[in-house]
Formats: sequence, C-alpha cells, structure tokens
Amino acid sequence: MAAGLLSMLPASAFAWQRPVPTVEKVVRPGTTLKIGWFISVDPTCRSLGPMTINLIEPPEKGRILVEQGPEFSSFPPGNPRSACNKRKTSATRLIYSAPPGPADDDRFTIEIVDSLGDARRVNYHVALH
Repeated sequence: MAAGLLSMLPASAFAWQRPVPTVEKVVRPGTTLKIGWFISVDPTCRSLGPMTINLIEPPEKGRILVEQGPEFSSFPPGNPRSACNKRKTSATRLIYSAPPGPADDDRFTIEIVDSLGDARRVNYHVALH
C-alpha cells in the first residue's frame, strides 16, 4: 500500500532542495533600474507565456515592480534556442526603485514560476550607492 502511495507522488517531492543563488546589483539611491528579466521560449523562439514573479521576502528600503516587455534572451551557443538571441522576445521584467538617501544595502527574495509550473527562488542583494 505504501509503495502505491509513493508512486503517486511527483518525482520533485523527493528532490533535494537546490541552493538559492544570490544576484548582486548596484543601484544609485533615488533611481529605478531594470535588474533582471526572465524569458521562456520553445526551440522555434515562440514564447511559452509570461513568468510569474512572487515576492517571498520584500525589500526593506526599495520597491519592486514586475512588468511585461520585449527583451533579448541570452542562451549559450550550444543551446538549440540560441538562435532566439537575435531578436527580442516577450519577457517578464524585474524593476527595482531605490529610495533617495545615503548609501546602504537592501535585500529581497523572489520566486520565479515558469509556464510549466516549475519554480525557483533567487535572492537579490542590492548595494545602494
């Protein structure tokens, strides 16, 4: 019976937790900067739809905006989708607005969910100076 129940669970239920990468960015106080964008395309460069960005731990100082817009992808040369790098594709953009004031640091964590429901977390460390 237990073996039957285990076979009904998705393989990801048994996966090891991946380490959460940290992205380092520098933003001038009082400015707004696009600090990332996320693209999901098939090998024919057709968009698989927008990514969902969930704010897991919000920034203490700045503000986050998520918007849709065209961006270039950056697939490595060996990737079948590298041909998609030649033109802009629909992307989900991550915009950070820094508060005015003295130099400081800010941090936040997002969860990126693609059109297939795969999720990953990313920590951001933003140096404000």
